[in-house]
Amino acid sequence: MPKYIDYHAKLPAMPPQVAQQLASDMKAGKPNQFGVKPINFLMGKDGSGYCLCEAPGPDAVVKTHAAMGITMTGQDIKEVTTLV
Repeated sequence: MPKYIDYHAKLPAMPPQVAQQLASDMKAGKPNQFGVKPINFLMGKDGSGYCLCEAPGPDAVVKTHAAMGITMTGQDIKEVTTLV
């Protein structure tokens, strides 16, 4: 399945229970209702963030973020490959 990374210049404040659920979903390794499986979340000290996931396509990534109240477009998402 393709891997995608997306960038957020400023992430919205996230309640602790939402952050805990995201971490739990990532550890479980199960895809969500859109077929997106989170791999890692990287948070910048400046409030920015990157999300790395496996997904059937960029639209699924957009839908996953929308379900969490995070608006984004397909232009915020890049398909990536790993070197290792």
